[in-house]
Amino acid sequence: MGALFRSVFAPLLGLVRTAPEPRRLIVFAICAVVAVVVGFRLVSPTAAKDLIVAYGYYYMFGLFAAGGYYAWRVTAARSEVWRTWWRRPGWPGVAILVATAFVLMSDPFKHKILFDEYVLQGTALHMHATKEIGTVIRAYDIAGSWVPIDTFLDKRPYFFTFLVSLVHDLTGYRIANMFLVNAACVPVLFALVYWLGRALAGRGPGLFAVGLLATLPLIGQNATGAGMEMHNLVMLALVMVLAVLWLRAPDGDRLSLLVLGTVLLAQSRYESALFVAPVAGLIVVGWLKVNRIILTWPAVLAPLLLVPRVWHNRFLDASPLLWQLNEGQSARFSFSYLEGNVIGAWSFFFNFGRAHANSWYLSALGVAGLAWGLARLWRRSRRGEMKPLTSEQWVFLAFGAGVAANLGLIMFYYWSRLDDTMAARFALPACLMLALVAALWLRWLESPRVPALRIALLGLGVWLGVGCFPAMALRLYTDQNLVMKEVEWEHEVLLKRPGPLLFISNKSTLPFVLWHVPTIINGVGRQRPEHIRYHLREGTFREVIVAQALRPTSPRGDMGVDPEDLMPESYHLETIAEKRFGGRWARLSRLVSIDDVSAEKTPPPAKAVTARE
Repeated sequence: MGALFRSVFAPLLGLVRTAPEPRRLIVFAICAVVAVVVGFRLVSPTAAKDLIVAYGYYYMFGLFAAGGYYAWRVTAARSEVWRTWWRRPGWPGVAILVATAFVLMSDPFKHKILFDEYVLQGTALHMHATKEIGTVIRAYDIAGSWVPIDTFLDKRPYFFTFLVSLVHDLTGYRIANMFLVNAACVPVLFALVYWLGRALAGRGPGLFAVGLLATLPLIGQNATGAGMEMHNLVMLALVMVLAVLWLRAPDGDRLSLLVLGTVLLAQSRYESALFVAPVAGLIVVGWLKVNRIILTWPAVLAPLLLVPRVWHNRFLDASPLLWQLNEGQSARFSFSYLEGNVIGAWSFFFNFGRAHANSWYLSALGVAGLAWGLARLWRRSRRGEMKPLTSEQWVFLAFGAGVAANLGLIMFYYWSRLDDTMAARFALPACLMLALVAALWLRWLESPRVPALRIALLGLGVWLGVGCFPAMALRLYTDQNLVMKEVEWEHEVLLKRPGPLLFISNKSTLPFVLWHVPTIINGVGRQRPEHIRYHLREGTFREVIVAQALRPTSPRGDMGVDPEDLMPESYHLETIAEKRFGGRWARLSRLVSIDDVSAEKTPPPAKAVTARE
């Protein structure tokens, strides 16, 4: 502790006492205190929700615009470098394009995580239409306009949906826009990874890191989906690059861009707020490097800029309905989840079969490189041969600690078994860091006697043939996603019906709202017989289609309606389509009529009706 004080805290205190602009330090301290009070004490979760809904879009727009301004200033100062890279990308550019094409062709462009991705698309739709933060769950066509009726504030950070809403603003609303944003993230991610790998280990290992990630099936599955994981990965790699640029030549513009990028990263995924701490440490390292405190106004205001993220988290803490816990669970984070999650993580990273979208080759090289690096560090520290760290190494260590903390945190989360197909995406930040570790290890091993890079490339080819291609062929997120197939089948049937119609869903209204199909959930449909009768009579809807699940009801295999999907006895249905999805049968029926039973208030008792009845 004494050594840490002498090497870090004592010089930092000296810089504070001799700061050229002490007023900014005072304002920064005031902003930090105000941020804590406003973020955690002064504003209630309910008020925080209202503020996010009303002003979150403009807050995000301001951050994005300020980040773009400082990005222009930083790139303009070194335009000759960027223009040379852009005009003559060389073999790295070709490799990045090939890797991008490989990833985008590895899996179909479809929704993968249901219904999370539909929630994100519903949020982007509402931000595009109203400039408010919210997810549309019910909407109707009114005088030719698709008008949202019910919305809710989702638990997910909203930087990704903000970007998609901007694309909607520029090109018009299309469901495909979210897939386009994710596809555009792929070459950006690979370019950033190559830049980081080259800075750490050289050109060859940098390209090898790109190859490791491109052949990770999990990357392809998320790149062709509608989730926010690719965007979060791009932001993580981008902030790492900005941190390297800051440490190489600390100045005001680079500090401002790094701070704004970090705030935007915190709005990319729940756990990404953890990286605020490593960035703060790297900013201090930059100050010590130039022996003076650089404090721009974006850095001064940084604590206040993080307050909306705190508000959102407090709103989530106060909204147990959004936690989506499984039966018997009462907390999102608990030590009781640790054992199962650790087993799941081991099963994912070191699975040699085809059941998971992992890369055992990436895991093996990354873990071996990590062990080698720690042993090398320990030996040098024992011999007193420690050299000053380079800018790239500082960033690598700081963000490596952040990724380790991220992975450690999700091990206590109720739904973080990485061997679960739907939860595997949480491993992407760790996979990014493992690829960089592998690149660094190759640089350490490379010698005239040991052509480590050539051997690793040969191993990559073997992995492609025996692991990557077979795993990609399974298409775990698409071909085995039966709920998605059921939703798409329902949509296809609805498109063939004469509209306008009302759909009563037994799953979710979200996909159909995006397709501009008026939809309510079956629980609401059971409680609104008079409203439905009125709109059928007045011609608002030509048809009402009801979705129900079927299940076995007798030893002979007779099929009946699931009790949760039963409609009241006064609802007379006519089956129009049935289809099997795995072990589940789905039925679509047309509502023929509703008896005039005004006194009926509650749904019928839970009784399965067989197909014969």
